[in-house]
Amino acid sequence: MRTFLITLSGTAVAAALACGGAPAETPAAEGDAGAAAADAAADPRDRFVGAWKLVRVERYDAAGAMQPPPAPGEFGAGSPLGYLMYDGEHMGVVIQQEGRQPYAGDQPTPDEALAALTSYTSYFGPYTVNEAEGYVTHHVIGSFNPGFTGQDNQRFYEFSGDELALQPPAGPSGARLRIVWEKVPELADMPAEQRRFLGFWRIAEVEQQSLDGESMPVDQYAEGYIIYMPSGLMAVHLMREPDRPTYAGERPTADEAAAAVRTYGGYFGPFTVHADDGYVMHRRTGGVDPGAAGVDAQRFYEFRGDRLVLMPPPREVDGRTVRRFIHWDRISTLDAPG
Repeated sequence: MRTFLITLSGTAVAAALACGGAPAETPAAEGDAGAAAADAAADPRDRFVGAWKLVRVERYDAAGAMQPPPAPGEFGAGSPLGYLMYDGEHMGVVIQQEGRQPYAGDQPTPDEALAALTSYTSYFGPYTVNEAEGYVTHHVIGSFNPGFTGQDNQRFYEFSGDELALQPPAGPSGARLRIVWEKVPELADMPAEQRRFLGFWRIAEVEQQSLDGESMPVDQYAEGYIIYMPSGLMAVHLMREPDRPTYAGERPTADEAAAAVRTYGGYFGPFTVHADDGYVMHRRTGGVDPGAAGVDAQRFYEFRGDRLVLMPPPREVDGRTVRRFIHWDRISTLDAPG
């Protein structure tokens, strides 16, 4: 996790006082003031750092009375699967409703796209914390729902043990949701090569080449994060276009959903590194495409300073075998027990 010099200095002072007592020339009050200053200078975003798994979605009416669980088809119904990931500066969230059905063909029909869109939440961006007023703001730079891109999603928060509860603003009726997450433990003794991946990476560019090295055209992404957490979980968020059209109404039509699916990709799950063979395996437990769940994604890799290059296995494009190189720039580093 992120480490600050002032925190280290405060810890060193506290340790010195504990071992030898306050020096005669330094009043204890001065040490207390230093500790208080260190606490005041701590970044409130750091408390959020880690991976959090969705536990439940609670509903309350305008009077604050808890309501029955969400009905089938509503957000949070049944046993949704979701993860919320923070690094101290950036965040990403995925929530997948239960019972999603794979597409009948390689590409979704408009109705299949609508079902996929309305059963999957994904967005990413920086975050800030207003500790005095008790809320965190997710500054969305990319979202599966085009209308969320560019928005600031405010969530009042509450920590209780290993749980984090986030509460979006009330709806028009005054009803509120309370979304409860549980901290995912970090993996003990994570291999050194796997720790090299830890942190948030931002999409830089995509290259495509034929097997003989000829450069070939390929669509680029406007924004995207790939996230590797000390818990052994990963997630990827990729948005094709910066100005995707928003919905004309409150809910998307089937055609609007098809456009959203075409211009956004992502998935999540555990990851393992096979250093001897030079690849990382993304073990997908969910994704934008409902059929991706349970399908592993193999990516050969190279580290080039603060850049990570991921290379899917070669594939056929217009009758030619091509290789793709997906470049990511590091924007944060996270630590894991070693």
